[in-house]
Amino acid sequence: MVRSMTGYGRQEDSRGTVRLTVEIRAVNHRYSEIQVRLPKAWSMLEDQVRKLVSQYVRRGRVDVTIAIDGKSQAASAIDIDWQMAEQLVSLSRMMAERFSLESPLGVKELLLFPGVIHTKETADDHDEVAEWLLDQVRTAAIDLLSMKEAEGKQLYADLSSRLAQIQAWVAELQQLAPMGIEEHRTRLQQRLGEWASQVPFELDLARVAQEVAFFADKSDISEEITRLESHCLQFAKQLTASEAIGRKLDFLLQEMNREANTIASKANYLPIAHLAVEIKTELEKMREQVQNVE
Repeated sequence: MVRSMTGYGRQEDSRGTVRLTVEIRAVNHRYSEIQVRLPKAWSMLEDQVRKLVSQYVRRGRVDVTIAIDGKSQAASAIDIDWQMAEQLVSLSRMMAERFSLESPLGVKELLLFPGVIHTKETADDHDEVAEWLLDQVRTAAIDLLSMKEAEGKQLYADLSSRLAQIQAWVAELQQLAPMGIEEHRTRLQQRLGEWASQVPFELDLARVAQEVAFFADKSDISEEITRLESHCLQFAKQLTASEAIGRKLDFLLQEMNREANTIASKANYLPIAHLAVEIKTELEKMREQVQNVE
């Protein structure tokens, strides 16, 4: 299946006071490169996010941005240092009695004292939030894949149509190839006939046949046509492959263009030269499209 390298996926979800946003952007790149941006508190999940997204991306540069707004109440728990609190209360009462103070240490002052209360993250809560985050990344990646496949269908239709046109032109080349040789034979005989009418001499048919044979060998494009046909078949086969095909398609187009160039250089017959130019033009359009194939 043809997939585009470009796409966008997004997922938002809320849990309590926490809002999670995942954005995934994919653009053209020669290789597979996944960049992950996570809040510092969750940076330990970077490798897991990268491996998860890689299941949906075969080639291209992918930027994954994860934003978390709000503070998770489930991810942390309040812990009190009761021993310190008891010591502070005891000292407060002793000081109140010793110095005849009217108001000993109150609850508010006690809670504000450094070290009396602190938050701690529980393992179970952390795992729960991490699982939630990865689930949202997976949903965003599926959204990205959906867009890549939708664009891939359009690329497939365009490339298939252009390939069919090239194959039709190659079939025409097969029919035109012997016509070019025959036209050269006719032109040569006409030219010799014109010369013979001006300067009487005997027409050497063997020499004419030798000249035609030399021209036929020099302008023979049968091998190029055969290779071009083979490349077209390989290209069509790759369009239905399940793995990443962009680089293979690009290579095949280079080889097809090489054969078209050779045909154009050998062409001494105008219709063949015109078809070679048409094929090269169409191959260039295909190459532009293939640059976006995963």
